[in-house]
Amino acid sequence: MLPQHGGVPNFRLRISGPIIALLVLTLLFGLLITLSLYLNVEPGDVTAKCNATLSLIITLLLAFFILLVGTGRWWHLHLWRHGNSQRQHRHRTRGHNTRHRH
Repeated sequence: MLPQHGGVPNFRLRISGPIIALLVLTLLFGLLITLSLYLNVEPGDVTAKCNATLSLIITLLLAFFILLVGTGRWWHLHLWRHGNSQRQHRHRTRGHNTRHRH
C-alpha cells in the first residue's frame, strides 16, 4: 500500500499472505484435532462426539472470521467505484464558492 500521486493509498483486492497462512493453519490444525477426536469416539460415547462436533464448529467459525478480516476491504464498495472521489469533491466544494461575505 504505497501512496500514489495524490497521496491516496493503493489497495490491492487480493487477500494478504499472512491472512491466507493463518487461515490455512487454522483449518489444518482444527480439522486435524476434529478428526483425532472423531476417530477416538467409542460407539456409545455422546460426550466425545459432542466434543468433536464442537471442535469442528469452533474451527469453522475461526476460519470464517479470519476470512472476514482478510476480505474486509471488499465490503467498502464506495472505495472502488470509478470516479466517485471526483464526484464527491465537486459536491463538497460547490457550496463553498457561493458564500455570502458580511
